Amino acid sequence: KVFFALTMAAVGISQSSSFAPDSSKAKTAAASIFSIIDRKSKIDPSDESGETIDDVKGEIQLRHVSFKYPLRPDIHIFRDLCLTIRSGKTVALVGESGSGKSTVIALLQRFYDPDSGHITLDGVEIQRLKLKWLRQQM
Repeated sequence: KVFFALTMAAVGISQSSSFAPDSSKAKTAAASIFSIIDRKSKIDPSDESGETIDDVKGEIQLRHVSFKYPLRPDIHIFRDLCLTIRSGKTVALVGESGSGKSTVIALLQRFYDPDSGHITLDGVEIQRLKLKWLRQQM
């Protein structure tokens, strides 16, 4: 009986040691998640300052926009992107996965600000606009 108990304990210990790499990966992933949660955004979503546009026409311009995500500074999403979307027109952004389609929307909604360049709505830089108002227009 003692031999059987020792054998079973040894098997359990040897099998649990195979999970050690996964446990280490889980700790690293959890630390990464908590650092993202604790990170302070450069854009304050509760900020009530800024302008509004009385009669929004909806012309959007991205002029010479460059952008990298803060957590992936080595990967350029855009370099010198220029795009004009005329008022009343429907535009489709197409491209392979990771080419920046959703990033354009995230920049328009000011979840991020571009590293360089300008984004305007009806000729007004979106950084000057009231954030809550801007997001309500979309």
